[in-house]
Amino acid sequence: MRQVMIVLAALCSAAPAWAEDLPNTADMVQRPNFSKAYHAMTELPEWVSKAAAVSTPMGNVTFNGKAYLVGHLCKPHDCADNQLEIMFSHDGAQAWGLLSRRVEGRLYQMPLGTPDSGLLAAMHAAYSANNPGG
Repeated sequence: MRQVMIVLAALCSAAPAWAEDLPNTADMVQRPNFSKAYHAMTELPEWVSKAAAVSTPMGNVTFNGKAYLVGHLCKPHDCADNQLEIMFSHDGAQAWGLLSRRVEGRLYQMPLGTPDSGLLAAMHAAYSANNPGG
């Protein structure tokens, strides 16, 4: 945390010297030399977007009186480090996910589809059930 504060302090103190010359962020990410990196950063991995994954049978779960379908996907040949818990409304009209990636031993998790806190907790529980050792 201390390192982050030092970096932020350095950026804030340096900003006035060059801030006038830079466009706003939304314009910057539209520039061709920045756009490719921006879109690569925001793109889901192909195994997720194409569902080209190892998967389990869907299950039924009821949460707060509503029925959902819950399932699990993982990246072929790298399931331990790349997983997706997914929940669908029973009619298929809505979907939510929890993308989990382990990089250099550290777990990063990103919710997809803006789940509420209850659905997010259910997907964390599903992740834990699919990864009993941690």
